[in-house]
Amino acid sequence: MVGKIKKGIAKLKLKSYLIEKFEPWAYEQRELYMPNARPLSDAEQSRLREYFEKRILDRTRIVSLEEIPNPPFYSDLEESGIPIPLDLTQAAGFCLIDYVLIRKGLWSHPSAALSTVFHEMVHVVQWDVLGSRRLIELYTDALMRDGYSQVVFEKQAYRLTDRFVRGGPPFSVRAVVEEELKGAM
Repeated sequence: MVGKIKKGIAKLKLKSYLIEKFEPWAYEQRELYMPNARPLSDAEQSRLREYFEKRILDRTRIVSLEEIPNPPFYSDLEESGIPIPLDLTQAAGFCLIDYVLIRKGLWSHPSAALSTVFHEMVHVVQWDVLGSRRLIELYTDALMRDGYSQVVFEKQAYRLTDRFVRGGPPFSVRAVVEEELKGAM
């Protein structure tokens, strides 16, 4: 019983630590990448405009990187013997508020690149709907409880990206996100 309580306390401390560290890091990274970011191309806007509102399309910025870096505070976790919760260096894409980081190698496969941009833009809408603090709290909680593949935000982004890739009728990403996450808002 005592072991379970200690693990529970350790998990709560880790969750608080990640929430405290991640939000300022996300904003710092956004500022860091700002000079190298580009708006969505005309071709990207054309393909995405039936899914995302103009405001989101105009706000989103793309940054190409050889590898998406892990936050520096991950080293503190590793030094404490705590496994990192999500290794970004293995990701094809990652969303920082309204910035989409894409691994450079992906651009040689245009359809994969566009579907990754779509997936990450679903996260842009999630950030917009929930706000950074709430999204980070809920994401961290689900990540620690269920693992990456079961995080509701990821499941939603993968499902909506699959609908986009299959080429069915266009839909409003915002409407789906708001409807499915209304209990979390």
